[in-house]
Amino acid sequence: MQDTRIDPREIRGLISATVTPFDGQGQIDFPALRHHLERVASTPGLYGVCVSGHAGEVLALTSEENSQVIKTARALVPRTKKLVAGIHGQSIAALVREGQIAKEAGADMLLVLPLFDHRPYRHLAHQPDVVYGVYERLNREIDLPMILFQYPDATGCSYSVAALERIADLPNVVGIKAASVTPTKYAELNDALSDRLAILAACDAPALFGMLLHNAPGALLGISVAGTDKWVELIREATTGSADKAKALHNAFAVPLMDAIYEYQLQRTPCSTTSANKEALVQLGEIKSSWVRPPAISLTPARKQEIREGLQRAGLIAR
Repeated sequence: MQDTRIDPREIRGLISATVTPFDGQGQIDFPALRHHLERVASTPGLYGVCVSGHAGEVLALTSEENSQVIKTARALVPRTKKLVAGIHGQSIAALVREGQIAKEAGADMLLVLPLFDHRPYRHLAHQPDVVYGVYERLNREIDLPMILFQYPDATGCSYSVAALERIADLPNVVGIKAASVTPTKYAELNDALSDRLAILAACDAPALFGMLLHNAPGALLGISVAGTDKWVELIREATTGSADKAKALHNAFAVPLMDAIYEYQLQRTPCSTTSANKEALVQLGEIKSSWVRPPAISLTPARKQEIREGLQRAGLIAR
């Protein structure tokens, strides 16, 4: 049996969270998906590729579609880079099933969306024994390395530090996608857990820079599909290179994209940030449509123009 274990200390650099393009009938556009995945996966210095995360619209995919996306990625992502697959479920059994499907489809690692993102369960994310019970079963029944998705506190279902410490020694728990919103919250997680887990910065807003400078090993970012090579450079300089170079690249390149695509994560409009991410790829000539499945809202013409201007300011397209 193949050894699937991953040492958390080896998780370094950028994991780019890819999109799932759809065609005019609302079905997965597999030629566009393959083109997108191949381009991202070929980026030098990239640690891994994540499919079927929030950026990949996992909440809008069926189990079969998710399996097809993972299989498509497995055929294109070289073995020198890790293939991470997002999973979600409304019960432990559903999470186990989705994890097993992802493993069979070829995923190297799982990005586990919180089971506790449901009103009756939210308070349980702070209970160490309950959280341990979920992840001990995933650890045992799927047996594949897992990155936990830590949501912001405002969601009501972020894990307590005590809960994360309780599961940190499970063999297949290797990292946390820390969507912590502020550098202070990121630092709290990193200070408590970085000796055992890879605490990946996950913020599509300017707060990312402070997180990277607080001993982050790397980042897991949806916004990084636009100009992936520059994101790899930014993460490398901020974590192991020159902070001055990282700051210059952050200000000139990353900030315009964070503003235009993710609206600094302030959700200034009801339009989907995933649709915005896709629209950047449309304007870069990589995919054909920025349409997203309802209830998510696709972009307005005004938002598309904002993204065009952001791509121009970032130097990705001509003015």
